[in-house]
Amino acid sequence: MSEYIVEASKLLDIAKNLGSEEKIVLNYFMDNISVGKHRALKELKAMSVQNPVIIIKKLSSLNLVEEKEECYNLAKPLREYILKRGKQRVI
Repeated sequence: MSEYIVEASKLLDIAKNLGSEEKIVLNYFMDNISVGKHRALKELKAMSVQNPVIIIKKLSSLNLVEEKEECYNLAKPLREYILKRGKQRVI
């Protein structure tokens, strides 16, 4: 089994235990694999996410999202999973 599948499976197991707003934010990053910080926060607030910064930091601490200097990225194993398996609701 490919390593990205194993790592993505572990991350998706973690994602199953997220709260509803956390799942909304993770699904946002599934649809927007790499997005600028300003845009992400604006769009998440428009989706009625109460505290996107706090939720993103939690997802980052769980290794589901990567926080870079100017952008947020979906975690690499999940990016590879989507590239090879296609975008779908996995949580």
